[in-house]
Amino acid sequence: MKTIFLYSAITTILIAQAFGFGYYDSVTKGTPVPGITPSTTALGSVRALGVTEAASIFYNPAQTAFLSADIQLAGSTIQWTERVIQTDIEKTVRTYMTNDNGTAAMIFPAGPFVFGAGIAKIGEFGYEGSHTVYDDPDDPELGVAVLYAEGSQWETLAGVSAVITGRLSAGFSGGVRMVNADYIYEFNSHQFLIPDSSATWNVEDKEFAWHAGIALDGDMFKSGISYSSKTDYMDDVIAVGVSALAPHLKYTTVGFEAEVASPLDKNQFLGNLFVIMPLTEQMNILTSVSFDDNRVANRAGLGFGLGFDLQLDRFSVGCGLLNRFKARKNTAFPNEQSDRVDDSSTMLTLGFSYLLGN
Repeated sequence: MKTIFLYSAITTILIAQAFGFGYYDSVTKGTPVPGITPSTTALGSVRALGVTEAASIFYNPAQTAFLSADIQLAGSTIQWTERVIQTDIEKTVRTYMTNDNGTAAMIFPAGPFVFGAGIAKIGEFGYEGSHTVYDDPDDPELGVAVLYAEGSQWETLAGVSAVITGRLSAGFSGGVRMVNADYIYEFNSHQFLIPDSSATWNVEDKEFAWHAGIALDGDMFKSGISYSSKTDYMDDVIAVGVSALAPHLKYTTVGFEAEVASPLDKNQFLGNLFVIMPLTEQMNILTSVSFDDNRVANRAGLGFGLGFDLQLDRFSVGCGLLNRFKARKNTAFPNEQSDRVDDSSTMLTLGFSYLLGN
C-alpha cells in the first residue's frame, strides 16, 4: 500500500502536462514569471512590442537598436492561488508567495551595433499544498498527502542589435537557462495498517536558449515580431505586435499583441490589448487586458494590468501590477475530486533605469 501511494503521487507529478500558467505548473515545468519589468507587467507580459528598454533583450532584442547606453534593475513579488471547486463550492485553497524575482540588464552602443547583457528570473517552482486522501469519499480518511517544492529558473544572456534600414531593426540574444528545484512528498497515514511514506528528489538543468526579433519603430505606427527558443522547462514562444499613436487622444498609444506558446504543438494562445497614455510630460500610465482561448467550464483566462513610468532627468522609475485568472481541471494530487480549479496570480513589480549615455 505504501508503494502504491508513493508511486501514484510521483507519477502524477512527473507525467502531468504544464498548462502555461498556474500554480499547478510549479510541479511540472515551472510557472512562468509573467513580467520581468514594470512595463512588461503592466502591459500584460508583452514580448514583441511595448516599452523599449534594456530588458528587451529577454523578449525582442531588436527593440534596443535605437537606445543609448542604459542600465535597468527590477524586482517583484508574486502570489499564486488555486481554488479547488466542486459542485460550485470552494473546497480547497492553496497559495504561494515569492519575493525573490529580479532582473538586471545593461545595453551600450558600439559603432553601428548595440550590445546588451542581463540576468532575470523567468520561472518559479515553489509549491505548498496538502490533500486529505480517501479510498472512497464515504469511508474514513486514509491520511494526508503533503507536497512541498522550492526552486526557480534563471536566464543569463548577451545580445546584439542593429538598424537594418531606416527605422527597421533586428536583434539576437543568447545565453543559459538554469533550473534548480527541490521536491518533498509525504504521506501521513491515519490508518494503523498503512505506514507513513515520503520521497525527495531534485531537478537541475542548464541549457542554451536564445531570442530573436525584428522591430519597426515608426513615428505613428510600430510593430514587432519575436521568438524565444524552447528548452526542457520553458516552451518556445512566438509573438507579433502592432501599435499606433493617436495624436487626437493626447498622443495615446494603443497596441495589440498575439502570442503563441509551443507553436505547432500545444498552440497556447494569449491575446493582449494595451494602452500607453501620457498623463504629464514626465509620466505615462500603462494599462492592459489579456485573454486566452483555453476554456474550462465556460471560463476563459483573463488578465488586467496597470502601471506607470516616470522620467526624472536620467532616471526612469516604474511600477506595474498584473492580475491573471484562469481555470483548469487537474491538481498536483492524485484522485483529488473537483469540477474545476480556479487559478489566479497577482504580481507587483518595481524598477528603475538610468541613462548612461546622451
